[in-house]
Amino acid sequence: MSGPEVLLIRLAGTVAGAIAKSPLTPRPGAALVGDPVRPLPRPVGQDAPRRLARVLAGRLSDAYAALPEHERQAAADSVQDTFAAAGALDAELLFSLDLDPARLCARLRAPAAGLSERALGLYDELLGLCCAHVVEQLTAHLSFTARAAVEQTRAAGRTRELVEDVRDRMGPRPAAAALEFEGRYAEYVAAAQSRLELYGLTLGRSAGEWPLDTAYISLAVTGEPAGDRWEFHGAGVVGQGPVKAEQALRGARRVVLRGPAGSGKSTLVQWPALNAARRTFPAELAAWNACVPFVLRLRAFTTSAELPLPADFLRAAGVPLGASAPAGWVEDLLTSGRALVLADGVDEVPARLRARTESWLKSLIAAFPKARYVVTTRPSAVPEGWLTGHGFTAHSLLPMERGDIRAFVRHWHDAARRECPPDAAQLDTYEQTVHGEDAFPPGQLIRIG
Repeated sequence: MSGPEVLLIRLAGTVAGAIAKSPLTPRPGAALVGDPVRPLPRPVGQDAPRRLARVLAGRLSDAYAALPEHERQAAADSVQDTFAAAGALDAELLFSLDLDPARLCARLRAPAAGLSERALGLYDELLGLCCAHVVEQLTAHLSFTARAAVEQTRAAGRTRELVEDVRDRMGPRPAAAALEFEGRYAEYVAAAQSRLELYGLTLGRSAGEWPLDTAYISLAVTGEPAGDRWEFHGAGVVGQGPVKAEQALRGARRVVLRGPAGSGKSTLVQWPALNAARRTFPAELAAWNACVPFVLRLRAFTTSAELPLPADFLRAAGVPLGASAPAGWVEDLLTSGRALVLADGVDEVPARLRARTESWLKSLIAAFPKARYVVTTRPSAVPEGWLTGHGFTAHSLLPMERGDIRAFVRHWHDAARRECPPDAAQLDTYEQTVHGEDAFPPGQLIRIG
């Protein structure tokens, strides 16, 4: 036996004894019975201390080779005293420490007073190695798996009781309830806003409602005049040409869309509502996918004494799910900036009530400045620069060019074909008659919703 092994033999014997005394020594089942039938032999044989001493000596760092013999002996004796004072390492202690050798080491650590700095380092290294050996040996016992299963089952039961107690006292988590309702609301909005009204197309049905996904085309907008040129702030650039509506929304949190009747304002309200509900905005509007839309048709409030507050948004929008909404749900979305308020049709509000509508919008903005707002109106209904002092970017919908008209006609007929397959041949004939070069003069306005 080498010198380091002789030095560590007494320590190894103490550690081996602690393992032998542990309640996790092999017994039938999970060691839950004090006097089990046919007890298994103990794993620690007479040569165990010598084998452990060899392991410890082999793993000690060379950094302690130059440490004087008496200091090495003092460190080893101190670790031996630590384990002797610990007694039996019972299952409750080991499982409370998650069978972590580092946590066991921290729990047992009690170095003798007067150890030098280097001897203290040796003490910590020896204690760590011994704790790792203890845990390794105990988890290798035949009874460990069964006992661990018992401890895990008990811990799971305690956790379940705690969760049930908290749930009974506090009810369902507000966040979980809000998330569940948000999913239901998104499904409703996706269904309610997925149809587009196409005036003049009545083939096969009494109401001209058709899939928005198929019939929608991207419309062009321009900024409000600034001096003798046009500025496009919503797209994040300044220029003198038109931009697509989607580009105009990028980077803008408050937008006024102006356009004459039938220019597509209401369609541009449906499009962000549908994409927010489905979370299908294109990459340039990816931030809008986190929004929850609220479509408020302003004409519905002309006979009301007051315009809706956030708590009334769902009822005012005719959403039948409002009764099951968590308390404060809409206000929380507005406060966090996730709400997308789509106020459609300022021009449909009687002139005597438009000042009230403007005050309502300003109050919402003051109370919930982080939310997104899109407002539509005819140009004649509001003055130039309306709401620009409150951070709104104004855009005017432009008449469709010949290419846009052709795309619209194609989408129009594609939507009809999907809804009325038996009439596809007739629709092909109709479409061909309107695709001539002079079918629509440039700039002609077509009512699209």
